[in-house]
Amino acid sequence: MKETEKIEIMHFDQEGYLEDGKALYETGKKMTALADKVADEGYDAVFLMGVGGTWDELMQLEYLMNKFGDRDLEVYLIHAAEWNVMGHKRMTEKSVVLTASESGTTPEVLEAVKKMKDMGVRVYAMTKPEGPIGQAVGAENCVAMASDHGSGGCEKGYYLADCFGLRLLNRRGCFPKFDLFIEQTKDIWKDMLDIRKRFEPRAEELAK
Repeated sequence: MKETEKIEIMHFDQEGYLEDGKALYETGKKMTALADKVADEGYDAVFLMGVGGTWDELMQLEYLMNKFGDRDLEVYLIHAAEWNVMGHKRMTEKSVVLTASESGTTPEVLEAVKKMKDMGVRVYAMTKPEGPIGQAVGAENCVAMASDHGSGGCEKGYYLADCFGLRLLNRRGCFPKFDLFIEQTKDIWKDMLDIRKRFEPRAEELAK
């Protein structure tokens, strides 16, 4: 099936999806640069923090980093609400946190970010720089998400998180084909759109 084939997908902006995909390549470079900064400064552990859907989206990165990382790499997936109550015994001022918030106002994440900053922990966020979380983290530590779910926000969040996490692995010598990964995924959005189109008839059947 060609990407240009005319198949309507319910409540989905196909053109916006492809346009966002083109822009995402440049946004991914910003995530890679943040990872390089972290690698240059050093760190003792990586924490991936979210709530609800964001927590789920970061789970794949935790898996990849633990799968391909060396034995000294510590990567933890944490829930912001739980961390606010319990903390984490492995988190120190040398740790680094990656979080995300589509709204930029997620209360549990905002509370956690403020506490972490007070601890001296470095926090990076995929969120609106002008939002409360973005302001707490600092605009220089934020990357705005192309997160409109009407045009495929979730998988683009995966991509940005992977640009950060896989680059950290690359800098440790654990993911040597990082540049190839970036090149091969540069135009993947046409293929991803194809997959959505292929599934649409089945989705319609399930909806009946």
